Amino acid sequence: MLKQEDLVMVDESVIQVVSLLKRGGLMLRQKRGYKAGKLSASRNWCHIIDDMEPKIIVPDSYGQMRTWKIFARFDAQKLSSRLWDRPPQQGNLKHQGMIAGDDVWGVSYEAMMSWFKTTARQEVIERLAKDLLTSFAYSHQRYC
Repeated sequence: MLKQEDLVMVDESVIQVVSLLKRGGLMLRQKRGYKAGKLSASRNWCHIIDDMEPKIIVPDSYGQMRTWKIFARFDAQKLSSRLWDRPPQQGNLKHQGMIAGDDVWGVSYEAMMSWFKTTARQEVIERLAKDLLTSFAYSHQRYC
């Protein structure tokens, strides 16, 4: 079970990731409960959940229930960070704030808290920002 202070720490870290993306020239569009990285009117390259509600709680690739925080598109062969996992892609598990597709990966609160125990918080934040820049480059090449 996630503790309130853990949720706050992850949310504050994600705000820093968004700031790093802005400094890198990537703007995200504010939606209800999440920020969307847009490629076109109908295609998003990432969603970052920036509200405590609604929570997206679905299993990870191992069947463990996770509370998802970030979704982004990646070329699976080039994804080097173990922070990312595959959320389920069945239509009935799609939630608002969750992007769909065979190239969608996600980061959960639980994964971030696990990484914070072994890795400096700023290092995790910078890794996520770098991964999201990679995601944008991949998505732009594939879909635009």
